[in-house]
Amino acid sequence: MDDTGRSDSPAGVNTKLYLSSLGLAAALLIVIRLFALPHLGGATKVSLSDTIISIVDSLTGAAVAALCVSLLVVFFYGLKRQEPMEVQVTAPGSIAAELAKAADATNSWDYRGHTARYFRSTVLPTLLQRAERQGHYLSVNVQVLNPDNVELMDFFTEYRRNANPDRRDYWTRRRAQAEIAATIIRLQLLSYQFSRLNCRVYLASTVSPFTIDLSDTCVIVTREKAGTAALKYPVGSSFYDSTKEDMRLSNRQSTELPLPRSATELDPGSVADVREVLSLLDILQGADDELLNLTLDAYRRPVNPYASA
Repeated sequence: MDDTGRSDSPAGVNTKLYLSSLGLAAALLIVIRLFALPHLGGATKVSLSDTIISIVDSLTGAAVAALCVSLLVVFFYGLKRQEPMEVQVTAPGSIAAELAKAADATNSWDYRGHTARYFRSTVLPTLLQRAERQGHYLSVNVQVLNPDNVELMDFFTEYRRNANPDRRDYWTRRRAQAEIAATIIRLQLLSYQFSRLNCRVYLASTVSPFTIDLSDTCVIVTREKAGTAALKYPVGSSFYDSTKEDMRLSNRQSTELPLPRSATELDPGSVADVREVLSLLDILQGADDELLNLTLDAYRRPVNPYASA
């Protein structure tokens, strides 16, 4: 049943109006039977009053029975067929809380976006903490932009500048590459450290205005533009199922980046460390010191995109 009172049954009956009308009819018939019909007898010798009383008694019984049956049908139908809301609008200030709530109630996470800054700094630690606390396996699929695609990086940078003009100077091609590299390095390290983490990374070649976070309980769709509300679709809704299929197809059309588990456990603390890990991952080969420094800074000091850039 939606906010207008319309049932989600196939017949599309307005349940509230139907039950209210049926209850009103039963009440009206009872009032007529108790207070009006007893005064119809008297002068007339014809058994008209008895006939009317008999009819009203039958109608009253039928109305009461129909009301009881309808209430039972609505109750049990609602228990069996109750469906989640198709979409909920999340205010900008509540996005972080919704992501945290979803991360603390799932065994899997699919991300598709651009640099995955917030996922790397906030969502991923929450996922790992829950997995360790409950001792279960965690499946994570992350799709970010291909940092080696220069044209793609320039396109994203221009898009990002236009989305938030107040931060135009923040976004450069190198900044975007550094943020993506920091995300991949973090996933590489965690994949080596946590045997219960099953992580796959995909490199996309197209830019979308939307970022998608899909958990076991919901899918949350956000935009890079600051101050923009998010959309939340709970599991069981048609959009949730469609998004899950879309994510699967999108990953198949992207390039998977292997995360070798045989790698040395290296938590980058210097430019030399970053260069070694990027060489291992076979991305951003030949990066100069400026890009390596930006990557190290992004890795060590992640920025909350919902608070600033």
